[in-house]
Amino acid sequence: MSDGPLLEVDSLTFQYRRATEPAIRDLSFTLDPGEVLLVAGPSGCGKSTLIRAINGLIPHSYRGELSGSVTVAGRMTAQTRLRDLAELVGTVLQDPRKQLVGSTIAAELAFGPENLGRPREEIARRLESVLAATGLGYLLGRTTDELSGGESQQLAIAGALMLEPRLLVLDEPLANLDPVAAHRLIGLIRQLADEGTAVVIVEHRVEDVVDANPERVLYLEDGASRYLGPMDGFLAIADPRLVKVPFAVSMARATAAPDQPGNDDARMRLDQPTASPRLEWRNVDAGYDERAVLHDVTASLGQSERVAVLGPNGSGKTTLFKAAIGLIPLTAGEVLVDGSPTHGRSVADLAALFGYVFQNPSQMLFAPNVQDEILFGPRNLGRDPNRFTDLVSGSLERVGLAAEHEIRDRPPLTLSFGQQKRLAIAVALALEPRTLVLDEPSAGQDHRSATAFMREVGMIDGLESVYFVTHDADLALAHADRILLMRDGRIVADGAPLDVIADRERWAACNLRYTSLMEANARWGSGTGRFLDADALAHWIVGQDLEGGLEIT
Repeated sequence: MSDGPLLEVDSLTFQYRRATEPAIRDLSFTLDPGEVLLVAGPSGCGKSTLIRAINGLIPHSYRGELSGSVTVAGRMTAQTRLRDLAELVGTVLQDPRKQLVGSTIAAELAFGPENLGRPREEIARRLESVLAATGLGYLLGRTTDELSGGESQQLAIAGALMLEPRLLVLDEPLANLDPVAAHRLIGLIRQLADEGTAVVIVEHRVEDVVDANPERVLYLEDGASRYLGPMDGFLAIADPRLVKVPFAVSMARATAAPDQPGNDDARMRLDQPTASPRLEWRNVDAGYDERAVLHDVTASLGQSERVAVLGPNGSGKTTLFKAAIGLIPLTAGEVLVDGSPTHGRSVADLAALFGYVFQNPSQMLFAPNVQDEILFGPRNLGRDPNRFTDLVSGSLERVGLAAEHEIRDRPPLTLSFGQQKRLAIAVALALEPRTLVLDEPSAGQDHRSATAFMREVGMIDGLESVYFVTHDADLALAHADRILLMRDGRIVADGAPLDVIADRERWAACNLRYTSLMEANARWGSGTGRFLDADALAHWIVGQDLEGGLEIT
């Protein structure tokens, strides 16, 4: 440990130029070398703003009213060039593609140290060390534009490590990672800290970060600190409905307040599944340029089903749906929609049926303001202009953005990542599709927002089916009535949630890990008949007056 803190945040307040309220208010804390600080809180609480202040993007790139100070290794960030701060602070953004600039993996990893004038031999040493630490050597030879979202996130993390920063700042680094990759990253974070690196990690999935043994947790609400202290103390006060925590915390809360009702049903309330398929893949091969991703895929999804697709990073989950709606060409086989081949049908034609939400929302946002963004599709499809006001209001309401002050007039790309994600879903809903396809719907969303949306989306009039890709296995199991597992571009399992998780060997082979909620559902699922979310299952157990203890950590 050093003689003093590496990071000092003193009475920090910041209000963006066009905002009416501060994003963060009077924050003060310090961080020593070798410490891990977990920053948690609901969407819009100021977590990303805090990161921008730590790495110097505030005030150098984001303008507004700033008071207080941030000091890293004795340098005040407001008075230090970004180039100089980059040698001290390594940052990984929520949307990793925004920080990838190299065309190949090697070029991307070398970019940072090359721009800082590091010798070629030094760069080669760092490259070998980082690839060994992250396990990304298998990506060498690939181009960055063909990476999956999870692979892009891992590459962005590796790029930050190439600079050998004294302070590593990670903004939701687990959002696009499969559970095995996420677990490996958590282990690496702890290793880096033990070697002296200070780490600030912003993450909604608190349970997944517990293994990093954070020395402290900073919990924010409305830009202000509501808790700053050890993890045990935070878990003792955390509300499991707001933060994803170990199931034992949910159980303790339900036991302490047995009369407080849990979620009666986390599952989306669509019509009963029908036999008629909405979407079919028949012996489909597809990929990017010369690299094949899907291999002889045959599957069908019903007209009224809730289907979640899980699997390792790069296994073909996103490609499966991009191939279905014409965003990438097939190299073999065919796709059918409502029994008719999609060959010859335009993407615009399919968009009237499928509302597709990209993994990275910035890929589909381009209009000058939020209202025009939402109305772009309806206008181009010739929808009735007399309904536009209701379309905008209804779409924003469904994704929890209606209460945001003056959001209709804001440029979409000035919104936070979480707000952009919700806006992208609102854009899809404005087309009034019969089927909604969501790629990582919970990325950038706090636990409460993600679960509320997944509950409510199935109640939208006219929406017949929802298909979603996610790495949040608990979310998938609790909100879908059918699970597809993918590995190496093939579907390796297809069934009900409790049935799919019963095969632990296959589950592990798909880079998936059992969570405390899965262990609890595996134990009590025969009584409930279905996979329940943590709140609902804990209250069910308490209501049954079951004895013997769960022994779940």
